[in-house]
Amino acid sequence: MSGGARRTRNRGEQGSALVLALLFLTVCGLTIAALINYANTSSTATTALRTARGTDYDVDAAMNGAIAKLRTTGATCGTGGSGYSPSWTLNNAALPLRVDCFSLSSNSVKRTNVLSVCLSSQSAPCPDNKSLLRANVVFYDTPSWGASIDISTWSDQ
Repeated sequence: MSGGARRTRNRGEQGSALVLALLFLTVCGLTIAALINYANTSSTATTALRTARGTDYDVDAAMNGAIAKLRTTGATCGTGGSGYSPSWTLNNAALPLRVDCFSLSSNSVKRTNVLSVCLSSQSAPCPDNKSLLRANVVFYDTPSWGASIDISTWSDQ
């Protein structure tokens, strides 16, 4: 052997399994973290949507209940304490609702009313800017073909 020659040692693939294992664990860890974050975001959005839809359903049910009461009983409109308040359990019991009604015109065969759903805590009559749902409803009280209705407008805020 000459004095300047070095011996090289062939190491092969020894130790590469450890590097591959660490790389695999890092990729899996990042993927799982992203999936958990995605699942949490979806869960939060679902909860918010469920609350919003529950309130929408409560408002629609209160309006339909008030319309049915006015149609079947021929009752007159009322606001505040004499307005219609649902007697059933709402999806969001923390936000009780009231339906205020005022008459635009009335005769022996036709009643034209405006109904507004608002929170029970709102001042009466329900102000337009605080109304959750507003409907113009015409009630036809004709004995020959029974009580019927025409909903002219139905708008939510």
